[in-house]
Amino acid sequence: NLSSCPRAADHRAAMANPAPATGGKSFLQAMSTVTEEAAVQLRVVQMEGLAVLKIIKHCEEFAPALVTGQLLGLDVGSVLEVTNCFPFPIREDDEEADADGANYQLEMMRCLREVNVDNNTVGWYQSCLLGSFQTVELIETFMNYQENIRRCVCIVYDPSRSSQGVLALKALKLTDSFMDLYRNNGLTGEKYGLISVTPYFF
Repeated sequence: NLSSCPRAADHRAAMANPAPATGGKSFLQAMSTVTEEAAVQLRVVQMEGLAVLKIIKHCEEFAPALVTGQLLGLDVGSVLEVTNCFPFPIREDDEEADADGANYQLEMMRCLREVNVDNNTVGWYQSCLLGSFQTVELIETFMNYQENIRRCVCIVYDPSRSSQGVLALKALKLTDSFMDLYRNNGLTGEKYGLISVTPYFF
């Protein structure tokens, strides 16, 4: 159930009596630079071969059932690097199962951190059939993720199309204008045609 995908934990930081940064920059100047970098538009999704193979293996094994999993990696400037991933277990849709799923994901990320593997959540992946991935559940999952991860993506893999000799793998990101309209119930058919989805194709 994509709508039950967990949100990343809130980040907290405390600064006391900040000293000037190296290179002569003050703390405020350094923070201004970080803010400017964070405002850079995401333009490229770069995937490691290991992550691609894991996604394909998981989706192919359970096809035609739909599966999903967590993407891990790094957000560097205009590039989002997907370096690893792990699958979500298939479970029933109830509160107890949701709690078990959240605990499973936290434990997986803890284990990855202990072996020095990237454990920063950068989005999720999911399988689809015959290109049918633009659903309400996809939008709701983006809403949940973007509460804590501003620049997250969804990797979609279609086993049915890949069996025809084409690697049907793509990365998706909803635009900010689309998210604002959806959040404020201002989404209409006319506006949808203008600002729906910003896709990144592989």
